Amino acid sequence: MKINNIHTTFLIIITIMYHSLCFGFQKPKAGTDSIAYYLEKNNSIKAINFSRKKTDLFLENKKYDDYCKGTLEKSELYEQFNDKENALKVLFDALKIADRYKLNENEILIYRKISDLNCQMLQYTKAKKYLSKAEKKALILNNKELLGKVYRTYFKIYSQIKSDSTKYYLDKIIFYTKNTTNKEDIYKNYSNLSQYYIENNQNVLAKKYLDSAAQLAQKIGDKKFISRSEGNLAYYYLLVEKDTDKAIAVFNKIITLFKDGSDASILGNAYINIASAYSEKGDYKNAYQSIENYVALQDDIVSGELKKSTQEIETKYAINKIENEFQEKQAQLDNKQDRNQKILLIFASLFIFAGFIFYFYYQTLLLKQKNKLKDIDNKLQDKIISATLDGQDFERNKISDILHDNVSALLSSVGLHLSAFESGLNKEKIEELKKPKSLLKAAHDKVRDLSHELVPPLLVKFGLNLALKDLCEKNSNSLLAFDYQPKLIKNTRFNNDLELKIYFIISELLNNVIKHSNATKCILNIEKKENQLLITITDNGKGFDVTSISNSNGFGITQIRARLKSMYGSIKIYSRSNNGTSIFIKINL
Repeated sequence: MKINNIHTTFLIIITIMYHSLCFGFQKPKAGTDSIAYYLEKNNSIKAINFSRKKTDLFLENKKYDDYCKGTLEKSELYEQFNDKENALKVLFDALKIADRYKLNENEILIYRKISDLNCQMLQYTKAKKYLSKAEKKALILNNKELLGKVYRTYFKIYSQIKSDSTKYYLDKIIFYTKNTTNKEDIYKNYSNLSQYYIENNQNVLAKKYLDSAAQLAQKIGDKKFISRSEGNLAYYYLLVEKDTDKAIAVFNKIITLFKDGSDASILGNAYINIASAYSEKGDYKNAYQSIENYVALQDDIVSGELKKSTQEIETKYAINKIENEFQEKQAQLDNKQDRNQKILLIFASLFIFAGFIFYFYYQTLLLKQKNKLKDIDNKLQDKIISATLDGQDFERNKISDILHDNVSALLSSVGLHLSAFESGLNKEKIEELKKPKSLLKAAHDKVRDLSHELVPPLLVKFGLNLALKDLCEKNSNSLLAFDYQPKLIKNTRFNNDLELKIYFIISELLNNVIKHSNATKCILNIEKKENQLLITITDNGKGFDVTSISNSNGFGITQIRARLKSMYGSIKIYSRSNNGTSIFIKINL
């Protein structure tokens, strides 16, 4: 509410305040949006926000059963985007509600989901602890469907840790789901049984349940179920029966099923596996063709992923989390404002002659609240920039790992296959193969160089000191010399995250020297004093007006300041025209 003319009559003031109280805080009507719609549009931020609004509305309207179910859905959404921290947080929030209002079935499902997330994070002790709570409640209710779900999670945990208890929980699943008519549950039982018998070398029983799972997957019609069961069957033919022809036939079925590109991961696995089967058979021509198909498919996938990498969901979640924090603080301020308005209205009606006094008090209060919001907004901007940069660092490491561990390894594997294929060719064919081999080597070198640019291997292996020395040497030339003068003890290391952040801050500042200073010499000094890291960058360039950069607040310097602030550090810049520039950075360790 905003009142522009303080000379209006008190009656108008009361009327406007009344309408503000009655109508000013109504919530917007819900739209026709949905989680599925936003996921289809690849807008994860709106999907999460929609899910949060839906669960908040259920909680506000005291629909606690719907709130718990919506929270499970929201948790799965966070899990889908690999944000297990928030997935667990919302589950524990819902657990309090389920416990308070004795929603036993929801409690069981929430405990089971918490256990499953801990299992995914390899926290098996915690996983078993929460699953035990779910089991006890499900036994009290004697709910066979819920007990089947609980024991299926137990089976998953004990299978992963290779425990002797795996068979015990497998028998429990079969017992509690023996009368189920749910085809997906039956399919999962067959898959679990085949997995157990393969691991225990009971091949006859393994084959029986592999066949049953494959037949049921066809009836269900779920392409992923079909590919999973057919893939397991093919591995059985290849590894147990040593029948490469059968394995090749099954892998071809999977390739045909996913030829439309609906799931590139499944199709890629089928190509690489069938190539291995052809190689076992000695059919190197088809093995080579399958590898080429796999490489072409992976090239499309990696190209697409690299283009979208800076907008990956981890960064979006980090920003979204900060925005939620801001919204919560703003809601608290709105609640304060609402209470103050009501108090003002009561006093105004009782003491009409003192109305203007209360009005001016109210305006002062609004101004203070506006200043608080402005202060929160400034802090929020710093946090958003810091979160964005953290997300970029995470993505930088992730892409570097993909290039080094996956793409580079894949190219090396293809090179080995080419070499193996080359051994059976005549001289003319070998000559023809030289060009693709050279192109493959060039691609491998480019991938390696890109990986090193994203995260310098020297920084990871030997630390900040040697990485900065290498950075100065690489940037030095006949026009500009970078002199690195460290005062660190030899082999000094900090934690990886801190070293990475400091490296890229210094890299950005040295780039500014190269681009703008016209300097011929720049000195970089770094030293550790007590619990502080001190960094100095000095050049003999043309300098600049420091006030102009303070006023313009250039985005690069803004990013650096925000990042240093999140690291409990600061930056000071001293410069004058034609008198060089000095930059001092201090970081509390």
